[in-house]
Amino acid sequence: MYINPREVAADAFMEIIYEGAYNNEAVKRYLKRNGAMDKRDKALVTEIVNGTLRNLIFIDHVINCFSNTKTEKMKPWILTCLRQGAYQILFMDRVPQSAACNEAVKLAEGRGFKSLKGFVNGVLRSISRQKDDIPMPDKDKESSKYISVKYSFPEWIVKMWIAMYGMERTESICAASLKAPELSITCNTLKIRPDELYERLEGEGMEVYKSDYFDDAFIIKKTDDIAKSESFLNGYFHIQDESSLLAAKILDAKKGDRVADVCAAPGGKSFSVAQRMENEGYVLSGDVYEHKAQLIKDGAQRLGIKIIDAVVRDAAETDGEKDFDKVLVDAPCSGLGLVRKKPDIKLTKTGEDIDALIGIQRDILKASAQLVKKGGELVYSTCTICKKENTGNRKWFMENFDFQPVDITEYIPEGMECETAKDGYIELLPDKHGTDGFFIAKFIKKGE
Repeated sequence: MYINPREVAADAFMEIIYEGAYNNEAVKRYLKRNGAMDKRDKALVTEIVNGTLRNLIFIDHVINCFSNTKTEKMKPWILTCLRQGAYQILFMDRVPQSAACNEAVKLAEGRGFKSLKGFVNGVLRSISRQKDDIPMPDKDKESSKYISVKYSFPEWIVKMWIAMYGMERTESICAASLKAPELSITCNTLKIRPDELYERLEGEGMEVYKSDYFDDAFIIKKTDDIAKSESFLNGYFHIQDESSLLAAKILDAKKGDRVADVCAAPGGKSFSVAQRMENEGYVLSGDVYEHKAQLIKDGAQRLGIKIIDAVVRDAAETDGEKDFDKVLVDAPCSGLGLVRKKPDIKLTKTGEDIDALIGIQRDILKASAQLVKKGGELVYSTCTICKKENTGNRKWFMENFDFQPVDITEYIPEGMECETAKDGYIELLPDKHGTDGFFIAKFIKKGE
């Protein structure tokens, strides 16, 4: 029985847009549900869903240029057919434009919209004919609107970044955030040397590149399902972005330390910290959800890590624990640094969400400050690009708690050097560093 990958993509997309499902979870679920599809069709589903989400604001702008009925007035299924058809026409050169139009028409007709198949065909044919001459907002007169449409970022985010970085850098960040991210992994040095892992992965048919920043990290390409690889199952590595690995290195936990990772799931930083501690000491890895704590336990077992205690705990509450040498607070945040991986984030987050998150972040920092012993250190990190959540919280923390910044220059690898490292913090940007957007700040608790 033939499974139409474009129909699978449309169903997944509908669930993401109209039911609020997370894109990575929805895609994974639909691929599993339609497991009989071959690899190429599965890849097509993933690209259509994620590509349409990444470019949604631009796609809607294009549709509205060629349709008398505007997108907000369209039936959800018809709009989905148009959006995904437009994505293929505008961004997928290997897909014949006639095929993109015809398949969208079939999808519309197949769901009972026979009367609208001419409308779908007409709009997509118009886009196909004029795709190299799309009217755009004036870049000089409407700069934020231009960037918003061209790079598919809500205008409130664009305006926030222009205020932080200026026009040129904002455009660069938005452009970089449209690119699909590379897969980064961290070698489990408790089991294998990085050079040995490199050879093993190549032997398994993967395309492997050494990280530009770290000896124990690699970029992987051309792999179908890395979680099914022999090296993964043997616990020779875990999946982790280079920005996240840097946070673990800046924490600089030593063998025998007591460490708390208070917002630990899915566990990558805890794993890297435990490896640096050579599996000696104690790492408390907390998450508020049982199933996420279990993910950490499962990962630690696969990697052969014995010092991680994965527990269900609310990072914003104090529970009597104290006297930790190191505390890592990778706080829940707006996630605007993860848009390459999770393009739905930019479409769902609002300024009000950020204001609410700042309250949560500060509650977690307040509780975490009590965990640190005098002379101990705390690292605060986020995966967002937002001044209020990053440098704003850093300033607030130092003003309200007995901590001072720690110079982190020694931990910054070649290629990531920045002036702010001596002041105890670094900001990573996708256009500048090729990583997730990330913020890391380090403090020491005053006292002996």
